[in-house]
Amino acid sequence: MKRHILYLCLILSAHSAMATMASHNTTDTTGSWIDQIRTLRDAIYRRDKETTKTFFSFPFNSAEFWYIVDVPHLAEKEAPVTEKSFDLYFDKIFDKAFITSFLKIKTKDLYEKGSSKTAEFTDDQAAFYSMEATFDKEEQTVTLQLSGYNKKVDPEIGGGEYAIFYVFKLKSGKLKFDKITMAG
Repeated sequence: MKRHILYLCLILSAHSAMATMASHNTTDTTGSWIDQIRTLRDAIYRRDKETTKTFFSFPFNSAEFWYIVDVPHLAEKEAPVTEKSFDLYFDKIFDKAFITSFLKIKTKDLYEKGSSKTAEFTDDQAAFYSMEATFDKEEQTVTLQLSGYNKKVDPEIGGGEYAIFYVFKLKSGKLKFDKITMAG
């Protein structure tokens, strides 16, 4: 009888272990996008252009892209964004404000709640910026909204506030840059 109980325990233990392994091996597409966000964030911070470029499809045409990242001569030519131009202007595409705020996004909150917002940062007590990251489950998009304002700009003239939206879309389980837009 003791032998039968021992065998039964071993069988149940093996069954439980196999069930646990199977549940961990299932593809969790909702979990993979957050890992990709972490990879993107780390690559941008380390200035790892090769890894960062895996989140983009080159070339792509967007004159607006060059205006937003402040490369007007390429915007005026309506130059496509190529791997070469991406490498050349990497620090303009992902400037200090973008990197500082992106590093402070709480990916756990983004994954669990669908959004995460940073505190406000400043480098000179005049220009302030922050970031809000959101995941739209229905659209399968991750939007990184870099927002800021400048206290020294005359509100009558305008130009003191802005928001830049970097939109990434899940395509076949892979996070890819979709578009960049700006308000302000």
